[in-house]
This record gives sequence, C-alpha cells and structure tokens, in this order.
Amino acid sequence: MADNRPPGTLGLDLRSPGARPCGLCGAARRMTVAHVPPQAAGNRGVVRSALVRLHNGTLANGRADAGGMWLRALCSDCNSLAGGLYDPAYADFAHEVFTRIKPGQRLALPPVRVAPGRVARSILIGMFATSPHLRAMFPELADGLSSPRSALRMPDGASLRLALHLTSYTRLSGMYNAVNWDIPNGYYDTFSEVYFRPFAWTLTPNDRVGARVGPSVPEQQGWAVVDGWLRYGDDVTAMDLRRLCPSLLPVTRHPLRTGEGRENWIEYVSDRTTTLLEGLIPSGHGVPRAQIRRSFTTLG
Repeated sequence: MADNRPPGTLGLDLRSPGARPCGLCGAARRMTVAHVPPQAAGNRGVVRSALVRLHNGTLANGRADAGGMWLRALCSDCNSLAGGLYDPAYADFAHEVFTRIKPGQRLALPPVRVAPGRVARSILIGMFATSPHLRAMFPELADGLSSPRSALRMPDGASLRLALHLTSYTRLSGMYNAVNWDIPNGYYDTFSEVYFRPFAWTLTPNDRVGARVGPSVPEQQGWAVVDGWLRYGDDVTAMDLRRLCPSLLPVTRHPLRTGEGRENWIEYVSDRTTTLLEGLIPSGHGVPRAQIRRSFTTLG
C-alpha cells in the first residue's frame, strides 16, 4: 500500500484506509476506525490528534484533526467485540475516577467498584491496534482477547501498568523506546502506551533492559502492575478498586513532557513497528458518563 503521509511523518501508517492484517485477530481485511481509548471515555469530537513528524531536524506534530485518538487497525468483528463487551466498562471506570479524584502528588483511590477483566481487555485490545507486531509477539494473548473467555493471563515478558494522568495532553503509540543520558536510569521502553486522562497505561517489557541498567520510568514512579486484572472474567463487575490497587497511584506526565521535554531524550522509532500520535483535550472537555447500564457501583 502506498505511503500517502506528509513527508517526514514518523512511524507506521495505521490511519490511511485500506486492507491490512487486523492488529488483534490477524485477518487481512479492510480495517475499521478504532478509538483508543474508547469514544465513550471522552475520546471523540473536539479532541484533536496529529501524527508526529520530523521537520528540519526537529520533532513536531503535523496537522491536527478533530475526532479523537484513532487508528484504522482493527477489523469490524474485533472492533465490535471491544465496543460491545468491554469499552462500556472502561468508560464508566474513567468517568468515576475522573470525577472523584482530588489534586495531589499521589492520590487516594476513589471508592468505586470496577469490572477489572473488562477494563483490562478494553485497553489491551486498543493496544493491539497500535502495532501488528504485538500479535506476532504475544499470539496467545491476542487469541484470548479476540474471543470471550472466563480468564486470561499476561504472557511472560510483558506487564500492563497503570498510573493517573490528568493533563490535556494525549498520546498513543506502538513500540517505542527513549533514553535520557542526563538522569540516572533515564529510559522509557514500551510495547504500547496510551495517555488519555484520567489514565496512563503502558504495556512494558519486564525481562529486558531493566536487568542491565536499572528500573525504567514507570518502575521508578511506582506505576501499578495490573496484570492480575485479566484473571477476572466478564461476570466480575463489582471489585473494589482499592483492593485491586492497594498502593496509591502516582500522578504522571509523559517523560517527554516534563522538564526540558524532548531535548534530552534520544528516541527510537521504527516505520515497521511504531505508530505515534499526539493530541490535545480542549479545556472544559471532561469524561462523559457513559450512556449504558452501570458496570460498577460506588461505595459508601
């Protein structure tokens, strides 16, 4: 398929229409638009996103378009599976956390009940949309996510991590690596990442660089490891969030959006494995309450 992106655009082109393998099931079909995170979590309408480009030796965003953070990377069957079974639970979770959190460096988790298996499946299906190579690396997880099952497990070599992210900046990428030589343990290594308030999610390696150079940015900041959420089936819809994440969640910003930004980071991006989108949530645009049957209830 021809590359019709503007000159200097970085990474894998997963926004143009056409047939390609589905990021989740692998079927070669015409792809549908997949919003990551789900539209019902506020990722739509006035939220603007743009491909990252390299212009005159400087990384910057291309033309920003409204409509949210999205990719043409899931077939209609896989997109419908996520939208019907899992995305409503994610949207409710995002809404309740966003409306109940209070400012602070680390925030006490709000007293809500959540469907952990459905939420984890929703974000992981979105992550598989960011890079077709995830299916090649983790085929059993992809197969499990593409058909409803009572329980799943994270594959060896990967961990799903969660933190709070409260700024208007949004980011979506596939496999990405960056190193900051000016700070100790200054590296950031992900298979996929989703920054869209009120959450930041990363699918991170747990068996590579850290053994040689120390903890990565999510490990240093104390992001929660939520691999265990996949053990819960679709029937578990009312787990206490404070039980699932007994430690306080850190409030984070993307490493490239702190301090001096990109200037001190060496970024590694591949046109074969990396999708790279950045965006902005306009002021006053919150996380809407999902118009669905409640997937969890508040406590107390």
